[in-house]
Amino acid sequence: MLPVSSRRSVFSFLTLAIVITLVATACQPTAAPQGSGAPTATAAAKKTITVIANWGGGERDAFQKVIDAFTAKTGIAVNYEQSRNLEALVRTRVAGGNPPDIAFEPRPGALAEFAKAGNLIPLDEPVGKEILDPKAVDAAIGKSFQDLGRVNGTLYGYLFKADSKSTIWYKPPSLTAIGGSVPKTWDDLIALANKYKAAGKTPFGSGGKDGWVLTDWFENILARVATPKVYNDLHITHKVAWTDTSVKKALTNFAQMFGTPGYFPGGGQGIVGTAFTEGIGQAFGKTPTAEMFYEGGFVGVIIGTDINKDLKPGTDFDFFTFPSIDSAYGTPITGGGDLAVMFKDSPESRQFMQYIITKEAADIYAATGSGTPNKLVDSSKITNPIARKLHEQIAAATVFLFDGSDLAPSALGGDFEFTALQDLVTHPNDVDRIAQQLENFAKNAY
Repeated sequence: MLPVSSRRSVFSFLTLAIVITLVATACQPTAAPQGSGAPTATAAAKKTITVIANWGGGERDAFQKVIDAFTAKTGIAVNYEQSRNLEALVRTRVAGGNPPDIAFEPRPGALAEFAKAGNLIPLDEPVGKEILDPKAVDAAIGKSFQDLGRVNGTLYGYLFKADSKSTIWYKPPSLTAIGGSVPKTWDDLIALANKYKAAGKTPFGSGGKDGWVLTDWFENILARVATPKVYNDLHITHKVAWTDTSVKKALTNFAQMFGTPGYFPGGGQGIVGTAFTEGIGQAFGKTPTAEMFYEGGFVGVIIGTDINKDLKPGTDFDFFTFPSIDSAYGTPITGGGDLAVMFKDSPESRQFMQYIITKEAADIYAATGSGTPNKLVDSSKITNPIARKLHEQIAAATVFLFDGSDLAPSALGGDFEFTALQDLVTHPNDVDRIAQQLENFAKNAY
């Protein structure tokens, strides 16, 4: 998703070879001669490492390709565990003294909490002790994506998977059938929704039973009616209140979208009763009941592998960038991702953390259609048109804002905001009441 430097690919490969060689040497019995090649399955016995992430279905299959390549290269087995309730699972295991070796944490706020509690292994200790080669990290991962994993200046994680969340998915044949066009502004989007309604169709699939889908809608709207500073100050520091004029404007636009009869199957109750993947199915399943679906770039992978394998990317389904609302703020890209963090230090874990930032790993992952911020990816070799388009959208972004609810304290961004926005969906005329409830809760959450 970021510009590629082919010269750096050579450097990354050489760096990886040196790191693997040093780790392989450290793993040899003391009486054995030191080897100079990459570790293999015939080297000294290696333990299996446990890796936890929330990726299931097609997302899991994509990551498994990276795991398989790592195991083939190093002989180190990886036990992958998947949980959609990842944070609670990891907290339970940490409390029980049995943390995973490595996890992919989707919330920078939670990463900071783990780091401050002393649960994570620092990745950039003084030279000679660092977990990762800092030059290799810099070659692959941009500063802004590293900074998401820094706590008080120390690197505890880096963004491995990155997804745009400024994507609205649609069906080109459906759009053509009603004589519609890709909307560039919020008013265009509302006009398109009304055009679908007039044709007897339901414009959007929902998914609001999973409250994070609603927070992503809100964050895209806020990013288009306020500055990046307001966006970050609301979520990160709470220097901006939920009752601020710009925040209430975003909540009002949100209420307009979800409160308009006929825009979603089943109205308000249907929205909050429909899970994320069910909402995708409403628009792209074998018997669809809707025409569009808003969510992140990962939806493309889910459509093609879990929802309807008969649909061809770029032809039967595609996406457009979430349209602008106020031209003064343009179309910032909001996004999320998963940060690789290490709970248990070992040579095997170090090798895994180093491998997944290499060009080899990034190219494997990007080829599946999965989003990555790795600068070493050669986008011209991404054959999937959706994956290539997503990569280019991130690369072209002049403003990238991380998922706001993931930046907020867990109690707010991972819980209360979900239910508050679900409340707004079913009570779209109560913007003032719900803004005040969010503000009252936020005062105690920071």
